[in-house]
Amino acid sequence: MAKLVSLDQWAETLFGAEKPHRNTLLNWRKNGRIVPQPIKCGTKYFVEPTAVYFDDAGEMQRRFGNGRKAS
Repeated sequence: MAKLVSLDQWAETLFGAEKPHRNTLLNWRKNGRIVPQPIKCGTKYFVEPTAVYFDDAGEMQRRFGNGRKAS
């Protein structure tokens, strides 16, 4: 099993300096958008380094794909 990293470290690795706010990361966790799901240890969340953001509804494509906001 891979060594777990904190949710913040994972976001920094995946998104760099433009990582989402901590509240956004927690929202993604709550809604199952991080696969595999993060694990809570004490007060922090940890995730496998190979985890990905999974957008099943195509939200980002709807918002940014055609340059117009979703209606």
